[in-house]
Amino acid sequence: MTSLKHRLSLGLTLTLIILLVLQWALVSYGIQRLTEKQLIERLQMESESLLGNLTILPDGSMMLDEQAISSLYRRAFSGRYYRICRTAENCIQSRSLWDESLAMPLMASGRQTQIRQAGPQSQQLYVMTSGYIKRDQSLTIAIAEDIGPMRAELRRFQWLFTLVSATGLLLLLAMQWWLVGKALSPLKSVRRQLLKLNRGEAETLTREVPEEIEPVIAALNQLLTTLSRKTQRSRVALGNLAHALKSRLTLLNQIAEQPALGEHPQLQQRLQETTQDLYQIIERELKRARLLGAPLPGKQVDLPKTVADLCRTMQRMHAEKVLEIDWRVDPQVNFAGDREDLMELLGNLLDNASKWCQKKIQITVETRQKNQCEFIIEDDGPGCAESDQPRLTERGFRADESMPGSGLGLAIVHDIVDSYKGQLHFSDSPSLGGLKIRVVMPGRP
Repeated sequence: MTSLKHRLSLGLTLTLIILLVLQWALVSYGIQRLTEKQLIERLQMESESLLGNLTILPDGSMMLDEQAISSLYRRAFSGRYYRICRTAENCIQSRSLWDESLAMPLMASGRQTQIRQAGPQSQQLYVMTSGYIKRDQSLTIAIAEDIGPMRAELRRFQWLFTLVSATGLLLLLAMQWWLVGKALSPLKSVRRQLLKLNRGEAETLTREVPEEIEPVIAALNQLLTTLSRKTQRSRVALGNLAHALKSRLTLLNQIAEQPALGEHPQLQQRLQETTQDLYQIIERELKRARLLGAPLPGKQVDLPKTVADLCRTMQRMHAEKVLEIDWRVDPQVNFAGDREDLMELLGNLLDNASKWCQKKIQITVETRQKNQCEFIIEDDGPGCAESDQPRLTERGFRADESMPGSGLGLAIVHDIVDSYKGQLHFSDSPSLGGLKIRVVMPGRP
């Protein structure tokens, strides 16, 4: 989608261009009409001046006092011409026409026409033809002027006006681009805050924004706060539920071990197996329920500290193996999720590796393309047959039934990875010889 700044700038640019084109057309039309009106008035005055200086002799011939009119009518092809006719054969014309003629119709008194026609030497003439009566004699006077210079001046003015308008348009566009950018600068601040929120560097957005978008920011902050509280309450409630159920199951186990049930070993065994199954079901469903919904923005996870704490925990839990855990975390990596989800994910992966390894575990956390976060856990244990690797995420599946465990650890890992739309891969470790688990999670932008 085109940015708001570009859309506003495009709209303003088109508006300015349309206004300037209209202005150019109106100004050009106005000047043309003004000059044409002045030309008509001048030709009208020249025509009346010719009429006033014209003498009709008794024999019907005409004589014009040329000293009383402009000298332009005596200079050849000067662009100023006249022709006076009583009849089609009885006409006089200006010397400026030289051996050319001026086509004109005979007009009745009071009639007048204005036309454009070609003149001598391809001149563009504006011709006014008027009908008069002088001493009871009908006269037709045609007076013409070359409008080529006038049109050339008009074109020069149009080019100059176009240049000035284009320069003004560029200045206006630069100014409006700057003004639009300045007006939208608070949105850039909001965008930076959203990126910080997504990276976990902030919990809410600042409300120091223009009043037009302040309600949106307030609503978003309220939504974030509400979702965060609901998530926290849900997890507290789930923890309380888990504690209550586990307490009841522990009580049932104690009842099953009472001497009174010793006389019924089959019943005692079935009761113990049932409570154990219930315990596993509760663990599985509670952990699955905690993963429902997308992770909310929160505080940024300190990956080096989280990995270090988990490694120390595993070394204490499996002290009999004297675990050697080598870990490395890329300082540029960012985990786009919740800290508890990360603890659950890495905790199950490390616990699985600790159970199966001889003593060595290697952890690598790196950044991949598109800011993806990659976790690699390898161990020096017996590994897993390639045919069994696709079944490792099945609930209750255990590659070796003699090893302790519920078969839920990797299934929970799969649920967490799937909730983040990540990837989970199993293979053999080329460096340690055991199982290699590779988890790719989407990163923060």
